[in-house]
Amino acid sequence: MGNFDIKDKKNIFAILIVLIIGGISFAFFHFKWQTFIVKKAELTQELETAQDDLAKINIQKNRIAQLSLRLAQAENEFERLKEMFPEEEKVPLRLQDLYAVLRSSGVQIQKFNPEGRTPKDYYIENKYSIVVNSGYHMLGYLFAEIANFNYPTAITDLRLNRYAGITGELQKAETHGWTPITISVSFNLTTYTSKKAVQ
Repeated sequence: MGNFDIKDKKNIFAILIVLIIGGISFAFFHFKWQTFIVKKAELTQELETAQDDLAKINIQKNRIAQLSLRLAQAENEFERLKEMFPEEEKVPLRLQDLYAVLRSSGVQIQKFNPEGRTPKDYYIENKYSIVVNSGYHMLGYLFAEIANFNYPTAITDLRLNRYAGITGELQKAETHGWTPITISVSFNLTTYTSKKAVQ
């Protein structure tokens, strides 16, 4: 192996080639490789964030069936409440309901009058004035059936009086064995509708 002569053109050329290759390698590493490393780190971070989001979405996706069931239940409950508190008073249905319980309880209806509407903050009271002749047990059955209506009702201003024809009723009861009419009853029946009906 001979001495390295720095003045030899071949050696100078070799040194220049090594420096150029080294410079190109440094520039590539500094500009391209470092950019690649930074970009890779950013993409890795985005991937981790996307995987976290996907995991959260999958958790929520599993709740879709449960939320759909709860929505269906809420819609059914809303429909039930709309039926209980309609936007318009359904007088024919109220009459039909009342007539059915009056017949089944055995009371004799003397009067049924709508008495008007009373607006409140969130609802409207619909009042009906009712007078019936009845026995005590019949009256109890009537009120129990009214309490079982599928909409809210209230009974107010209840007045009980002795039935005017009680003597004849007691004689018929002894003769024929049926339950006598012993009292005259007057009361107000109140039903409720949504305030939205007047807005």
